[in-house]
Amino acid sequence: MSAHTESTRTVTREAGLTGRLVVGGTVSTGLLLGGYTVGAMALAGRMNGNALLVTSFGLFLVGAAIGLVVALLIGLPGREHGWSLRDAVRSAGTGVLYAIPAALIGSVLAGWIAMAVIGVYAGKTVAVALSVAAAVVGLGILAATFRTTWTCGVNVARRVRAAF
Repeated sequence: MSAHTESTRTVTREAGLTGRLVVGGTVSTGLLLGGYTVGAMALAGRMNGNALLVTSFGLFLVGAAIGLVVALLIGLPGREHGWSLRDAVRSAGTGVLYAIPAALIGSVLAGWIAMAVIGVYAGKTVAVALSVAAAVVGLGILAATFRTTWTCGVNVARRVRAAF
């Protein structure tokens, strides 16, 4: 959906490939560090359960920041065919705006994934089922981000071949 402003620029809600990578990369990397890594370490007995949620949230933020930087490094040169760098930067800016609420949802998912160990030790079936559901949703987010990253990588390879 687009609307024309007085300066005849087109404002769109669509994030584009670069914006989708920014959103996905931010949430996916946060889930990997804050959810799956913390949950695996807690289940393996390598992490104390007292500060599990705080650790999960902190590592989610670190992962989200790393994911944002990596997504920008891959997404800008891996933009769609026919898009200028300026269009890709705009798309990345839109993606950053969409990444804020997505990161909030992702941090809740990471917390549920990390808290699986509490449900297992307490014998709470509903808590374990919710943790497994959060992990499955997280895997879907990771798969979608991988697909977007692959497309950007193909675009980068195409640009490199065209340059030589």
